[in-house]
Amino acid sequence: MYLFGELTAIETLCHLIIISEMEECIISIPSPFDSDSVIDLYVTLDKNTKNDVKFVNGAPLISTEIALNAKILSSEKNSNYFEEDNLKLIEDYANSYISSELEAYLYKISKDYGSDIDLFGRHAVKYFATWDEWLKYNWLDNFKNAFFDVNVDFDVISSYLIS
Repeated sequence: MYLFGELTAIETLCHLIIISEMEECIISIPSPFDSDSVIDLYVTLDKNTKNDVKFVNGAPLISTEIALNAKILSSEKNSNYFEEDNLKLIEDYANSYISSELEAYLYKISKDYGSDIDLFGRHAVKYFATWDEWLKYNWLDNFKNAFFDVNVDFDVISSYLIS
């Protein structure tokens, strides 16, 4: 077994989300209301992540659809997370934050490590008629050329603990 590199905590979380193994976690996202603070979210995977691979000019296009639920755990002074507009703003920030982290993680494992630890190859192999064609394509060499389409649907609710 070879060690290609190390993942940070957020990258490990991204890996678990992609392979549908994340059960629950707490993440902190930048606050849309105050740039010097964060909002803590209790996050669960809503349903299994959907991953798919297509080929564009011989390069893998890997799509992933992720549905997450979150409850707000932290509160800022004079904040009102019960208002629909504020919840929508937090959802948008959460979507943007986790999408950015997921994309950075995916490009790191493909470009820097060239290692398909999320097993996208099992979705790609269906495009090859024979095992010899699959071997000739050399998935791991071509995985370095992959590009990604990440879609995150974050459903954030205000925690009943905050009043």
